[in-house]
Amino acid sequence: MNQFTRWIWMSAGLAVFGAALTLMTEGRAVAQAVRAALVRNQDEPGRNPYTEQQVCNALNCNLTFAPVPAGQRLVLTSVNFALLGVSGSPLVVLNGPGTQVRLIPGTMSGPFQVGNVPVVAYFDAGQQPALECATVPCGNSGFEAVLSGYFITLP
Repeated sequence: MNQFTRWIWMSAGLAVFGAALTLMTEGRAVAQAVRAALVRNQDEPGRNPYTEQQVCNALNCNLTFAPVPAGQRLVLTSVNFALLGVSGSPLVVLNGPGTQVRLIPGTMSGPFQVGNVPVVAYFDAGQQPALECATVPCGNSGFEAVLSGYFITLP
C-alpha cells in the first residue's frame, strides 16, 4: 500500500507540473502571435498605390508630374501614353534625377500613337517624374499620360 500511495502522489505531482508547464508555454505563444500581428508590411505594392494622369493640349509639350511626398519613395511600374495628331514614330522619354528611360514608340491607331510600357524607375522624396516627347514635331494636338506604381515608406 505504501508503494501505491507513492505512485499516486508522484502521478499527481507530474500532472500539476505538466499543467503549469502548459500554461507557461501557452502564454508565450499568445504573446508571440500578438507581436506578429503588429508587424507592418510597408513595401506591399497594394498598400500604397500610385497613379497620376497629366494632359497637355498643345504642340511639343512635356508632362511634369507631382513631386514625391516626404518620407516616401515612388516605385514606378507602368507608363501609359497617347500622342494625338502624330505622323511618323516619335520617341517618348521618361526623365528622372540623373536618368532617362527611352520608351519604345507605341502602336499607331489613326492619328493617335498609344503606348503601354512596363518600367521600373525610382523617385525619392521631392523628385518629380517627367515625360517628354524627344522627337520634334511631336503630338500636334496633344500629349496624355498615366503613370502607375506604388509608394514605399522610408524609415
